[in-house]
Amino acid sequence: PASLARTTHVFERGNWLVKGEEVENGVPAAWNPFPEYARKNRLGMAQWLMSPDNPLTARVMVNRLWAQIFGIGIVETTEDFGSLGEPPSHPKLLDWLAIAFSSKMDWSMKSLLKLIVSSATYQQSSQMTAQLREKDPDNRLLARGPRVRLTAEQIRDQALSVSGLLSQKMFGPSVMPPQPEGIWQNTVYSSAKWETNTGEDRHRRGLYTLLRRSSPYPSLMTFDGSSREFCLSRRINTNTPLQALITLNDPVYLEAAQELAKTMYQKETSIDFQIKSGYRQMLFREIDLQALVKLKDLYHESMVYYSDNPEQIIEITEEEKDPSLAALMVVANALLNLDEFITKS
Repeated sequence: PASLARTTHVFERGNWLVKGEEVENGVPAAWNPFPEYARKNRLGMAQWLMSPDNPLTARVMVNRLWAQIFGIGIVETTEDFGSLGEPPSHPKLLDWLAIAFSSKMDWSMKSLLKLIVSSATYQQSSQMTAQLREKDPDNRLLARGPRVRLTAEQIRDQALSVSGLLSQKMFGPSVMPPQPEGIWQNTVYSSAKWETNTGEDRHRRGLYTLLRRSSPYPSLMTFDGSSREFCLSRRINTNTPLQALITLNDPVYLEAAQELAKTMYQKETSIDFQIKSGYRQMLFREIDLQALVKLKDLYHESMVYYSDNPEQIIEITEEEKDPSLAALMVVANALLNLDEFITKS
């Protein structure tokens, strides 16, 4: 109640014992004022944010969702709508979406998402041509559909999901999935131990992975994950050889390849059918002849290798020494490394 509201003063020279002018809650005068019906408390702040007179809230939310879908916002600097940020590429589109979002859609993110992904702009082919490369290399004119690499967490979670390993468990403490030994040595956490989880917690979503400021999880950081030291409104993607080494050799991706290979192995004895089923499970489309031939060649090469080196089969399959299962795991690992698998297009 208003009768219990605390009186607040400016502290002269920062000294809380020397009270200056009495002040009350408010927003900078340069912004739109509080609605007349809103009390100057947290509820009033929420009402001010969602007020039709506030020009920023709907625009910022629309731009954030657009950036998630297209890889870049209508305003590229999603964290800065001011004069120091980039101007919008399509200001009228941003205004139209913001008005529709805050009025007709009643602030429904699902409705906004449906509108964007059902648009002709989104459903364009993402294939780059020489003409598009010359006229619109960064796709700021929306001449083609979006082509965006998944985030670090999404890449990991997707590999676990298609293999059937991803845990659907929600909430709870952070988990410790596999990471190279010695990561925590020579840090302020040198006395702590990274105790790799087993069972369901080993394959929780990347969101639940334990992160420490001086020693972030290397698999996620390689794909430009956040160290959580700072609040990031957008991630800048990089391309490095280390990323391929992660998806080829990280224990999480190897375990995903193992499970995917087992699923393919149980389908049928025909290698063509096994590869086709694995490809369909990964990419939700049928494999083309050229890719099938290449994957069959990889399978047969791996079969020859593991038939000649049976002692190495147990290192990757962790089960009986079956060269065909080991060869299928190599194929599954290759599927997990396809550009189409880690890229939304």
